[in-house]
Amino acid sequence: MAEIEVQSFGGCVHALRQADLRQSLYDEAALMMGRAVVNLHGAEHRARRGVEAVMFRKDIFLHYEKNVLPQTLAETLAPFLAEGRGDLVEIGYRIMMNLTIDFTGVDRPLRSAEETGELLRLLKEFSLAPALGQARDPADVADKKRRIALAMEEFRTRFLDPSLARRQALIDRCKAGEIDRGELPKDVLTALLLGRDELGMSDAEFVQEGIFFVLAGAHTTIHSLTHAVHEIWNWLTAHPEDVERIRSDPYFIQQCVYESLRLHPSSPVARRRALCPVTLKDGEIVEAGQEVAVNLRTANHDVELFGDDANRFNPHRTVRSNFRYGLSMGDGVHACLGRHLAIGVDPKPGSDPDKHQYGVVPLIVAGLLRQGLRPDPDDAPEKDETITRITWARYPIIFKPEEALL
Repeated sequence: MAEIEVQSFGGCVHALRQADLRQSLYDEAALMMGRAVVNLHGAEHRARRGVEAVMFRKDIFLHYEKNVLPQTLAETLAPFLAEGRGDLVEIGYRIMMNLTIDFTGVDRPLRSAEETGELLRLLKEFSLAPALGQARDPADVADKKRRIALAMEEFRTRFLDPSLARRQALIDRCKAGEIDRGELPKDVLTALLLGRDELGMSDAEFVQEGIFFVLAGAHTTIHSLTHAVHEIWNWLTAHPEDVERIRSDPYFIQQCVYESLRLHPSSPVARRRALCPVTLKDGEIVEAGQEVAVNLRTANHDVELFGDDANRFNPHRTVRSNFRYGLSMGDGVHACLGRHLAIGVDPKPGSDPDKHQYGVVPLIVAGLLRQGLRPDPDDAPEKDETITRITWARYPIIFKPEEALL
């Protein structure tokens, strides 16, 4: 049965909101994501999100922005600043891995550079999974699945099982009245353990969920970060008058990130499979079992919504606030859970810049610009040619703090 492609912005929004179209983008990666929250549907999906929602609150996001990120950024950048150069992809991975590991609830007992390197190695193996359906060479899929399975088992035994055991012991002490509930860790795994009876989660599902949150928080954010830096640097080179705007407008970098995200969604196409006959916005009928390709990249270039220059980066673009970054964070029940942690919220008129939620990607961009980041003129960045999605395999940068834009 041939798939149906939806390209119009309105058509994509409509498709993403249909309860009888289930998530199918990660069907090829079922070994790692089949029972993760991103792949659940209906009542199971609502229940899992409901339990995890305790971690997706403004106060927690602001805590990460103001208290956790600055220290993580300083510690991660220190060796690269000393060297005067680095790879933005690697730097981004290290920053976001440290943030998302803690947010997920995976313990790092050693907290050493070697341990960080081991987690990064595993994370990069996990990152093969979401793109399995986008592989250019189908012959690579079997080998990648083998590597993913090995990485999952290593992650489970070395990091996840001990983290779950420590949290369960604390929960048991809490139930026995030995400690207060407020003393329990505030992370996703603790929330899931507290709701385990309600959710009926298996050990295998804990493995998939733990990996999913680490991967979603780090890998997809790296994609957004690298594209944002590339677009912002090219824009400022061509529009030096906006350097002052970056210095004077606390919201401008966030606006730039929104525009870059619109052009470069982490998943350019969302996929849904019909559970029963479904009527799309244009009246076309999707038969039960038929797949719908929701073309987010094309929708995000809609000239009626984004203007005649919709295919170009323009941080001054005027767009309805709820579509500033298009559909890059999805829509409907599978809209990205962590979008406000990643890119913040749209500033309202009269917002207090000191209390505003900017998102970690805009704040990391700002932190890099303060250190004089610029693309390495002697080492051009390279895109990943093994998948159809446009992403950077490496992005060499240098630091010139004496020439910093901020």
